[in-house]
Amino acid sequence: MIERPNFSNRLFHFFNYTFLTIFALFCLMPFWILVMASFTQDNALRVNGYLPWVSKFSLEAYKWVLKGSQVRTGYEVTIFVTVVGTLCSLLVMSGLAYVMSLKRLRGRNKIAFYVFFTMIFVPGIVPWFITCRNLLHLKDNIWALILPMMVQPFWVFVLRNFFATLPTEIMESAYIDGATDSTILFRIVLPLSTPVLATVGLFMAVAYWNDWFLGVMLLDFAPFRPLSVIILKMVSNIRAIQSAMQQPGVSINLGSLPTLGIRMATAAITIGPIILVYPFVQRYFVKGLTLGAIKG
Repeated sequence: MIERPNFSNRLFHFFNYTFLTIFALFCLMPFWILVMASFTQDNALRVNGYLPWVSKFSLEAYKWVLKGSQVRTGYEVTIFVTVVGTLCSLLVMSGLAYVMSLKRLRGRNKIAFYVFFTMIFVPGIVPWFITCRNLLHLKDNIWALILPMMVQPFWVFVLRNFFATLPTEIMESAYIDGATDSTILFRIVLPLSTPVLATVGLFMAVAYWNDWFLGVMLLDFAPFRPLSVIILKMVSNIRAIQSAMQQPGVSINLGSLPTLGIRMATAAITIGPIILVYPFVQRYFVKGLTLGAIKG
C-alpha cells in the first residue's frame, strides 16, 4: 500500500516548487528583456527603456548585425575556438587524468600534487602575460585563444575521480593482453566515460565561447576577434559599433545606426548557440558531476 504524503510534505513541496519557479523566472528575465530589446526600434528603447515586451517591432538591428563583416568573422573565430578548444582540452585533460588514476604508476601522486598546486597557487597576471607572449609566442595568434585555458585543474580531478570508479579488471586484462595505455584510454576508458566527458565538455565549451580575457590580452593587431571581445568593445565604445557594422566599400553614418538595438542583437546572437548545446548533454549532466565527484 502506497502512503499518501501528509500535509506538511505537501506544503513543503508547494513552497519548494514555488520558490524554484520564481527563482527560474528571475534568472530568465534578463535574457528575455535582452531578446525583446533586440526586436525593438532604437527610438523606442531610448524613450521607454528596456521592457519585457516589444513596444515597436523592428528587425533593423539584426539586419545591421548580420551584414557586419567583423561580426561574421567573430562568429567564425568563436566557433572554431570553441570546437577545437573543447576537443583539445578534453583530449589533454583526459590523458592527464588517466595517468593520475593509474595505480601501477609510482609517480602519480606527485603529478596529482603538481596539478593541485597550480589550482591553489595561481600566478600573477604579469608572469602569465610574459610567459604567453614571449616564451610561448602567443601573440596575434589563433592559438592564443585556445592554449592558455586548455587544462583546468578542477576538471582534471573530476575526470581522474571518474576514471578511478571504472572497473579495473577490464583495464588490467587488456594490459596483460599487451594493450598499451593509449589503446586502453581510447578503446576502453573514454567510451565508458561519456557522462563525465559530456559534462566537462559543456563547461569547457561555455568557457571558450564566453572568454574575452585572452582576446583582450593577447590579440593586438590580429585581423580577427572573438565575439565576446567585439561585444565588449561595442558596449564601451560607440565607434566600435560603426567599425563592427562596416561593409566592404560602404561608408556608414554613425547617426543611422540603431546602436542600442545592435548591442542587444549581437548579445542575443552570441548567447543563443551555446544555450542550444545544453539539451544534447542534459541527460549526462547530473550523472557526470555526481560520479566524477566521488573520491577515487
